[in-house]
Amino acid sequence: MSRELNNTALAEPVGCLCPDPRAWRLEDLPCTLETEDESRSFLIRQGGRRTVGPNEAIFAGGPTESRCFRVLEGVVRLVRFFPDGARQIVRFAFSGAYFGLIHAERALTAEAVSPAVLLEFDAGKLQRLGECNPLLGRQLANVLRAGASEALDHVGLLGRKDARKRLALFLRFLHQNTGLGDIVTVPMPRSDIADFVGLKIETVSRAFGYLRRRHLVEDVGRGVQRLDLAGLDLLIDGEG
Repeated sequence: MSRELNNTALAEPVGCLCPDPRAWRLEDLPCTLETEDESRSFLIRQGGRRTVGPNEAIFAGGPTESRCFRVLEGVVRLVRFFPDGARQIVRFAFSGAYFGLIHAERALTAEAVSPAVLLEFDAGKLQRLGECNPLLGRQLANVLRAGASEALDHVGLLGRKDARKRLALFLRFLHQNTGLGDIVTVPMPRSDIADFVGLKIETVSRAFGYLRRRHLVEDVGRGVQRLDLAGLDLLIDGEG
């Protein structure tokens, strides 16, 4: 947005929440965004486009990390590494999702699971943009609420003692993000699944075998599976 400063008559930008009426003119701010399409186009212009390959590091995390990202294509994993070499996958970010908006995620390591296309932002600037426009602010607040809900679901998954139920919950979670009908794409390897659900890879393989024998999962192609969604729900909700 480019307008000339007029010290005698400052037009108020529509929807702008900037405390200083002159500050919004110093950079392209989303003062007049009113629709989802306008907001989406604005963020695409603001972000730096980045393409990464499978298993490529996006950031290594730490107190100086200031970037956040939105996934346009592909899947990203957020990983916590431990001194003994073990790792825990804290989150998968799918197409359309943001990651790195909060400090806790920027302390993790972010890696591409599959070829991915990302939008890169400065987290502080993105927050300021959200403060400048109610629509964009609500969108970012919704992202944070969804992330908190997803984190609680992950804690609930890890709280299940039965490995088969953990895997069933994971497949249900995956279907919500990549599913079409009863078909789901599984872009991550078994090692990633194991480190997300808190099991050994051998235990995950045995759980997959059990689901196949029960006809709850059927392989239909490379990385593509057909799910008995109702059957998985019964397994998840059942006792034992």
